[in-house]
Amino acid sequence: MNLTATHRSAFVTGAAGCVGGAMVNKLSQSGFRTVALVRDLARADHLKEIAGVELIVGDLDARERMAEAMRGCDAVFHLAAKVHAPPGTSEAEFARVNVEGTRNVVEAAVEAEVANFVFFSTVAVYPEGGELFDEDSATAPATAYGASKLAAERIVLKSAMKATVLRLPVVYGPRDRGNVARLIDAIRRRRYFIVGDGANLKSMVAVENVVDAALLVANDERARGQIYIVCDERAYTQREIAETIADAIGLNRRFPRLPLSAAMAIGRVADSVGKLTGFDLPISADRIRKLSSNTRCSSAKIGRELGFKPRVTLREGLNEVCFERQSFSSRASSPI
Repeated sequence: MNLTATHRSAFVTGAAGCVGGAMVNKLSQSGFRTVALVRDLARADHLKEIAGVELIVGDLDARERMAEAMRGCDAVFHLAAKVHAPPGTSEAEFARVNVEGTRNVVEAAVEAEVANFVFFSTVAVYPEGGELFDEDSATAPATAYGASKLAAERIVLKSAMKATVLRLPVVYGPRDRGNVARLIDAIRRRRYFIVGDGANLKSMVAVENVVDAALLVANDERARGQIYIVCDERAYTQREIAETIADAIGLNRRFPRLPLSAAMAIGRVADSVGKLTGFDLPISADRIRKLSSNTRCSSAKIGRELGFKPRVTLREGLNEVCFERQSFSSRASSPI
């Protein structure tokens, strides 16, 4: 089935998010009519400007409504998930959204006789550590989020559809509201410091590279039942990421350094304050730990089997995000 041809249709969950919005835009550019599931129309204004998009409001528990909206669709791209949850979010809440929600989307797609299903997962299904992960590495999630996504993967791959799982590291791109957005804001406000020596390596992926891979696997029969890691061509050091952001927003590339032990102590204090006040503070022990650790993965399999090659570099992708964050900051601080 040629999913790059015109007059095709797709269903996208989590369409208002960073990856979801980019996915909807990519589908429109490829000639698709797209049904975009969002939870809040107020956060989906940017989707209204994209050609061939129908917005529907709903949650992942509305199985029958999703099945009706999926009828006639050639592919489902399932992105909706609980990701950036406040500290203390229960395992049950992650399971409710990420596992049972995925089950509902899969059952709706089967009922609607959708041919292709692409599920967006995470490298958090692997254990934390400095080793290089690929699709053959043993899974051992260290978080409730990672465990819920691994359970959801199994539901997807057991379905009768042509299903493919994409495991992603940290994604950066327009409309990101996660760790990269926080990092950019911290550097812009001169509240960022290098944790440790800054030489630890992080695999990341530009959102444009993610959606390229998603359309590729949906269009290739060889992707049936497969799991693929999708990341940029190489990993980046903590220092390189910070310096690239500083270049993009026109700031000095020199940052103060803080030993890991001191940074973790600050993070634990912030965690205590957050628990007392109920606020999700920009710094936490978990974010410090993630920032200072090695998280490396390989996308060699999707390149070898399907010919995938990331086209957007770190500098190109971060330039776009930094421009958007600066524009957002300017609007937020404007008195008009």
